Amino acid sequence: MVPSVGDETTMVKRSPHRDSAPAKKPRPKRVVPDREVVRRLLGSGGDAMGQCMQCATCSAVCELTPDDAPFPRKEMLWAQWGLVDRLVSDVDIWLCHECHDCTVRCPRGARPGDVMAALRQACVSHYSFPQGLARAAAAPAGLVWIVLASAALLAAASIGWDATGVTVAELTGGGTRIAIPFWTRFPHGLLIALFLTVFAFDVAVLGLGMRRYWRALSATALSAPTRATPNAWGQSLRAALGRIVWHDDFASCQHEARRRFGHGLVVYGTVGLMVVDLWVVTARQNPLLSGLVYPLGLADPWKLLANLAGVALVMGCVMMGIERLRRRERWFPGGKWSGLEGVRRAPSGTYGDWLLLGLISTVVLTGFVTEGLHLFRVDELRYAAYAAHLVSVTTLFVVLPYSKLAHLAYRTLAFLFVERYGLRRRAAVRAETAPAASCAQPKLSPQEVP
Repeated sequence: MVPSVGDETTMVKRSPHRDSAPAKKPRPKRVVPDREVVRRLLGSGGDAMGQCMQCATCSAVCELTPDDAPFPRKEMLWAQWGLVDRLVSDVDIWLCHECHDCTVRCPRGARPGDVMAALRQACVSHYSFPQGLARAAAAPAGLVWIVLASAALLAAASIGWDATGVTVAELTGGGTRIAIPFWTRFPHGLLIALFLTVFAFDVAVLGLGMRRYWRALSATALSAPTRATPNAWGQSLRAALGRIVWHDDFASCQHEARRRFGHGLVVYGTVGLMVVDLWVVTARQNPLLSGLVYPLGLADPWKLLANLAGVALVMGCVMMGIERLRRRERWFPGGKWSGLEGVRRAPSGTYGDWLLLGLISTVVLTGFVTEGLHLFRVDELRYAAYAAHLVSVTTLFVVLPYSKLAHLAYRTLAFLFVERYGLRRRAAVRAETAPAASCAQPKLSPQEVP
């Protein structure tokens, strides 16, 4: 039956204009720069990022950047615009090892390496709590208040411990395990209880921050259309820890390949001191020990390990500090390609870099001074050195979850994310998910995946 001309229903169904109506164009997203984020980055080591002209030299010379999502060019652009949401959920800022190959070759002196370091510190502060303490730990003015608060905390703990009678009970207690404090105002029981409490706070802050960061990374991965099937947790964790322990990525750095050795001294020296501290804390309750006399003698194996770890820390801090002071950058007069290329020395590194080196060096050096004064029985100076040592240790513990020491946890988490979801597997996923066609690219074998 042929429909009549006046049948409007049929005419509507057969109208070609209704079927081919163009879809509405998506409304452009308005980008609003966060000036506060830009201000913080400028004040924490990224003061030269405004010189970036997006030439991509930094990404071209970096040996660690993935081919499909190169850094640090995009991070430089996001930092200039203050796009905090993209920056704090970007895994690439933790793949950078601050070797400064990009900084040396930047034609405008924008210092991409320092900007990436400032972004990592901003990421830690963003996910940490309380925000007030995180901001204080990230600014030079806040360090004074943290040091004063650490001294006040030690004084209050000593007074309270003595008022409850615990100090007298600990000092008069006998037995086969003798622990003589360096200063009777700070017996071992007080220090163990205080530092374990602060350490528990650090673990809680790091745990919550890492949980928030992982959720942000997972949201980015799960929304990607080319997401690969995740690797197993065990396989991913082993690969991530292997990259951390052996410092494999440092071998790709060219300009500062020697920093790998200094960085390793700091990491393994810190681990050695942590092992000795753990043994000292649990020695009085260790059923495998029949007796204990503390302070330990110079020939004691644990004392030797502590001293060697301390020497390694000092050497590592000195080497890293010298590398930062001797760091060179290329520059061009007037900021233009005039053909007159020069080289100048410029100390590099963010405030967080120098803060960590200073705190670690202060802790170790005051510890060595206290040990030497104790051996020669110079009590007056020993007490002053020991007080400075305790304040520096407390300060280090307080700023630990907000400092570069927290970077070890966040970087390990970022490596775990990369090994599980695989930035290096994106090319293979695109090949596998591409529609079949005569002009389609061939699938990549596991050996061909970048």
